[in-house]
Formats: sequence, C-alpha cells, structure tokens
Amino acid sequence: MAIFAQDFDLEAVDIIADNGESFKIKYLVVELNFFEDIFSFSCSGNVIVKDAIGIIEKLKLDGSEIIQITYGKMDDSAKVERKFRLYKIGNRAPAGNKLVEHYTLHFTSEELFLSEQIRVSKAFKGSTISEMIYSIMYNTFENGGLDCSSDRLKMQPSYGLYDMVVPKLKPFEAISWLSNYAIPEEGAGADMVFFENKNGFHFASIGSLFNNEPIISYNYQPSDFNESKVENLYTILSYEFVKTYDSLDATKSGIYANRVITIDPISRTKTVTDFNKGALPGYEAYGTSQNRFGKFSEEMFESNLKLVIGNSSQENEEYINQVPGSVAKNIRAETFVPHRTAQIALANHTIMKAIVPGNSGLVVGHTVNINLNSLSTDGLSTEEDEFYSGVYLITAIRHVIQTQGVYQTVLELAKNTMSLDNYSSQAFPI
Repeated sequence: MAIFAQDFDLEAVDIIADNGESFKIKYLVVELNFFEDIFSFSCSGNVIVKDAIGIIEKLKLDGSEIIQITYGKMDDSAKVERKFRLYKIGNRAPAGNKLVEHYTLHFTSEELFLSEQIRVSKAFKGSTISEMIYSIMYNTFENGGLDCSSDRLKMQPSYGLYDMVVPKLKPFEAISWLSNYAIPEEGAGADMVFFENKNGFHFASIGSLFNNEPIISYNYQPSDFNESKVENLYTILSYEFVKTYDSLDATKSGIYANRVITIDPISRTKTVTDFNKGALPGYEAYGTSQNRFGKFSEEMFESNLKLVIGNSSQENEEYINQVPGSVAKNIRAETFVPHRTAQIALANHTIMKAIVPGNSGLVVGHTVNINLNSLSTDGLSTEEDEFYSGVYLITAIRHVIQTQGVYQTVLELAKNTMSLDNYSSQAFPI
C-alpha cells in the first residue's frame, strides 16, 4: 500500500511552564524543524511562530520552559512524542499590520543543557571505553530522568581495557574525548561515534551502522517519467551531491595515507606508524594515483602527519614495570589515531542531500537504498547509475513540518565506500 506524506501530522506543540501548567500553541506554529546528526550529541530543533496574542509576555518565557512536540504517523511506532528544553527566542520581528509577530523558539535535549552545568571527575581502571561512556551517562543523567535502559541507551561493546582519568570535563566533552580511543569489539578500525536520535542515545561504529539492512529504498524519477508519482513516500523529490571525490582534500585529510609519531615521555621512546589501505581489512580508498616521482597516494605517508603521546613501550621497560601497578594499560595510540583519521574522513567522502516526503520513522543511523537512473545521450535512461546508486547511511536529518499540510524530510546521506564484509562483522540496529 502506498504511503503519503499527508498520512503524517503535527498533532501537538505544547509549552510547559515551571509550575507544570501547559499551553497549547499548535495553531500559532508556522513551521517545525527537528534535527538529528550522527556527529552531534543531542537532538535539537525550532518552531517558527506567528503570534497575535502575545505568548512571550503572557507566559513570561525566559528559557526555563519545556516544549513538548508530537508528530508523525499517529497509528504506529513512527510517531514522535518528545519533551525538550526551550532555551532561546530568535528572529523576533513585527509583521503585516504590526499586530502580529514572527519569532523562532529554539529547543534542544535536556541532556545537552545539563551537560553544560555539570563536571565529571572520575578515574576508571581496567574498563572498556563503552563501559566508561555508559557510566558517565548513567551517573550523570539517571537522576535527571534519562532512561538508561537498553532501548534508550544502546552501547556497542568496544575492545580493550584502559586506565583513564576524566579530568573534570563536562559530560559530553568527556564522551567526545573517550570516543577517540574506542575500537569496536567486533570489526576493525576506530570509527565509533556517540549520538542521539529520536529513539535515544547510541554509541556505535560507523562500519556497524553501514551493516544494517536498509530500512527503505528511494527512487529518483522526474514526475513525468514512467508515470511515477512524486508524492509517493518512496520517491526522492530532489537531490544534490554536496560532496563527491576531492582527491586534494582526501590527501590532506589522510584518507589515502597518514603517519603518526608517538612519543612516550616516560620511557623516552618514539614510535612511527604508517597507515594506508593495506593497514585495515576491507579498507579501500578511491582515487589513488601515481605522482611524478613514481609514488602512489597510499605511499605518501607524510601527507597527513600527527604527533601524539603514547605509552605502548612502557610495559617493556624494566625500570618502569618492576613496580607492580606502575604501568598503565596501553592506550593503543598507534591504532586509533591513524585509523580514525582515515575512517572519519572517508565517511564524509561522498555526501548526498535528498529531500523526500515526510517520514518520521527515519532517524540518523539508519541506512537506505538510493536508486538513481543513469544518464545517456538520449536523456534519462532506464538503467541504474551503478556508480552513485547503492546503500547510504543517514548522517543528518531534518524534519520540516508546515501547518499548511507540507511535511518533508531532508536527508544528509554518506555513501558506503568500504568493503564491509571484512571491515565490520556485525550490524548495530538503531
């Protein structure tokens, strides 16, 4: 059965004051925007309001309120019903006969707001990075009402035990720092990210997300091509590739090759680690070429050079390890730094922006199939574009709901550019 954007609805927009009193403002709303990003720690959004009754003055809005939004397909799990912190009023100006104001109410997850108010100072000994991040989330936000069940806080296990001290950082700062060290327990590389979507918080490797089965297939065809119907949910309304190959940027960012020099100030040693496509199973960087010196891109290790502090040599130094407990667990800088440098850059190698009919069931972390038709000398053909069709990961999403009945979803999609059979052996359902 065909599904249409009109099957979805903006059901409620309510402002909840400090005293618990709720005010319904749905009929003042011109547009609702809801954002998710795989490289962001929290969801956010805004509501554009057309106000002729003075809501700001009547409710005395001061940034302490909660906004509750409910939208989506009302009879299934795609329905979104969430509370957020209303933290800012922007773009306030009179309109028309000056008896009406337009302004924007900005909101974000309460956890982001709390993270700016709290510091974490904690020592971890013999713990995985996933365990540390879970501990920070649970101990910081559980009393604030965060549901830390496995449905709302999903953690992919990471490899290796570490001794780490979080030096009085804000919770999301600490999670960002720790994520750099994380290596997935199953798979390869060091591409784990922490993010929130409407279903909760997630910590997972990008490779495992790419291994998820596509939740839906989208096709792009002009409205008069094979009598396709643009309003059908499974049709792309418009698209553009905001980034394709950029061999100069790929060279500078270390996709093809990079070098890490690790300095251990305790043992007074250094280690040089070179990375290229042979260093990681399944890794295949496109566009490698031979320069005028006869060297290929993957042989030019100093195109991206990093100097970091490590401790991998301490366990072999007798004057250090002779005292029990004097050697901290290896932070594996020679693994996570070169791998993460290349993998995060490769995850942004091919980026497509697509606008589709509104679908509140889509979230960042899902994969989708994109089917594009090939171009020929006669125009659009019936053959598939084999180069740019395929599996894409939703890395950012914007739900746009207008009260005139328009609902569209704007997707930012990253193309799978790796051989995942070897690179990541598991999926991570979102």
